[in-house]
Amino acid sequence: MLTRLPGVRALIDEGSYFVLHAPRQWGKTTALLDLAATLNREGKHVAAVLSLEPGAAFTDPGAAELAILDSWRYDLAAYLPADVKLPRWPEAPPGNRIGAALSAWAQESPRPLVVFLDAIDSLPREVRTSVVCQLRAGKPRSPRAFPWSLGVASLRGPHEDEGEATGFQNIEGEAVSLPGFNRDDVAAIFAQLKEPTGAETLPGAVERAFELTQGHPFLVCALAQRLAELGQGQRRPVVASDVERARDALLEQRGGYLDELDGRIREARLRAVLEQIMVGTVRELPAEDVRATIDLGLVRRMSDGRLVIANPIYLGLVRRSLPGAARSIFPAEQPPWVGPDGRLDPPRLLEAFLDFWRRHGEELFSTAPYNELSPLVLTAFLHRVVTSGGMIEREYAIGRGRMDVCIRQGGEALAMVVKVRRDREADPVPEGVTQVEEALDRLGIEVGWLVVFDRRTGLPPVSQRLASSKETTEDGREIVVIRA
Repeated sequence: MLTRLPGVRALIDEGSYFVLHAPRQWGKTTALLDLAATLNREGKHVAAVLSLEPGAAFTDPGAAELAILDSWRYDLAAYLPADVKLPRWPEAPPGNRIGAALSAWAQESPRPLVVFLDAIDSLPREVRTSVVCQLRAGKPRSPRAFPWSLGVASLRGPHEDEGEATGFQNIEGEAVSLPGFNRDDVAAIFAQLKEPTGAETLPGAVERAFELTQGHPFLVCALAQRLAELGQGQRRPVVASDVERARDALLEQRGGYLDELDGRIREARLRAVLEQIMVGTVRELPAEDVRATIDLGLVRRMSDGRLVIANPIYLGLVRRSLPGAARSIFPAEQPPWVGPDGRLDPPRLLEAFLDFWRRHGEELFSTAPYNELSPLVLTAFLHRVVTSGGMIEREYAIGRGRMDVCIRQGGEALAMVVKVRRDREADPVPEGVTQVEEALDRLGIEVGWLVVFDRRTGLPPVSQRLASSKETTEDGREIVVIRA
């Protein structure tokens, strides 16, 4: 776990203050607990992780301070080295109790004091501001009368909060982003499956787990747990298809943080952000709503500024919740596009989609909150491929003007590019056909569709204009073009 914090040790040695930021369920607390334990074993510092969450129930800073300091006594009794006495909190007026406690403890500590404050984001704004002001006031007294080094675990970096003091606004502190798991981390966690199941994990399973989670620590551990449960008594190696089964079980059973996320996804303000991200048109949405999806770990911002759903598992969770109106009219019988051998039958899938869109397209267009929801409805339709044993992967949207989808089932694969045509825009088919061919080359498959949702005004009803045709590329490939 300490390999995820390579620069933090240097900051502590320098006596620096810092913010460790990452989304929810990213392992911030675990990483800091491991670091504190290591520092205490080495014997050069006194280190402790202290939670601010007990103050979350209070809007009055004075009452919150009392709850926090009372909780700290229990934390310190559990984690301090045996040769370090429990500190005594001095009497202090409301609004100064946290700073006074840290000051007194630093003076009593037999070695330089290192404190990690966890869950600062849980505090109400008034309490959070009070705590940060006390830290800011105490820092100049370090190290004689304030901690030698102090870290704050936060969802956000020091300057990501537009004026709110969730971290170290206006404090000279370093910002450290906690990375997710890399492939080696995933392999190490999955190697532990051999003990409960007796089964070796093959490299393909590790690679698939990394693709599905994108290194999200909570999801990696949750997948490993599901694999352990599904693999009881199984001695054969763990392969990629086992990871797929574990993913499906995770999304079906949910529980814990996934249940919490499912509830948040259904909130109108967050749903509006997620819908627009999925269809590729993030408009003027409240910055705090966008930020909330990032804090939850549902969304991440790419280096070029694009917003994407954070990983395929969260994409599956979002897709199951959106849009409810479209999903409610899907037929319940076994989908006709699955052949007797369990393989995807693209022509039958095309027939099913055209029939569905002919009967329901106009209704869905009229009830959609905005025109660009069309690709999202298609994604929800294709979710039935997942429920029938298939898989939808590699979806891209923001900044590209399209959505790319790869459908896999029973060894058969289909690449799809989805585009929306609006008023005063050129026909997207020529460009789209080229993009489908690029996707086929990239994925190493042969079957491709281009789906164009025409949202120009004054068009005939969907049932009258819906059509499919074939376009032949320069390389001789036949691309199915659907105009909806």
